Amino acid sequence: MVFLYTKPNLQVIRRSCRKIWLFLKLKYAILNYKNKLLIYFKEKILFYLALRALSSLLILSYSPLAYAEQPTEYRMKVAFLYNFAVYTEWPDRHGQDLNLCIYGEDPFGEHLQHLQQKKINGYEIIIQHPKNINDLSNCQMIFITRSVINNLDDIITLSHEKPILTVADTPGTASQGIMLNMAVKEGKITFEANVLTAKKSGLRLSSQLLRFASKVYQ
Repeated sequence: MVFLYTKPNLQVIRRSCRKIWLFLKLKYAILNYKNKLLIYFKEKILFYLALRALSSLLILSYSPLAYAEQPTEYRMKVAFLYNFAVYTEWPDRHGQDLNLCIYGEDPFGEHLQHLQQKKINGYEIIIQHPKNINDLSNCQMIFITRSVINNLDDIITLSHEKPILTVADTPGTASQGIMLNMAVKEGKITFEANVLTAKKSGLRLSSQLLRFASKVYQ
């Protein structure tokens, strides 16, 4: 019996190996993309559910009549203030309180009291209403109301490069240096974020929060 030896075609083998390698690489890339996509939507859904849950608690905790009421603008903005604090990281916190200061005429009314003494990452929220602009240096978070928006430059100067989270609800203030600015669009609360100002102040705004921003300045 005679065995014939045929020399293998190296080009065919190389092409076959390359096709197998490309197939495996593509399959891995698809699986990796699916995993990242699942994680992204999972985080987004969890944040949305947390926000809805908090909003519902705030809405239903006022009185029996509240069950029939629609949430007002500032009732919803209270929920956003809470989430802004939850998803912000302050540097070197030594105290046990998180002073939330409302500077100017308070538009929240009784709604804000539902945040009083709530805890965020171990810190207790203390609501304050400072009258003097110099007292704002004792705040960790400031909501600047529309009644004092003409003093915006002075407030930004005072809080410059200090770990103070500045929040407002006046158009255009995020581009001027306010870290988080809320707005109402089509009946929904939206917000813009100024990451650059936050970084200069030593604050870190979570990526989970920034995903929901309508615009991010950085």
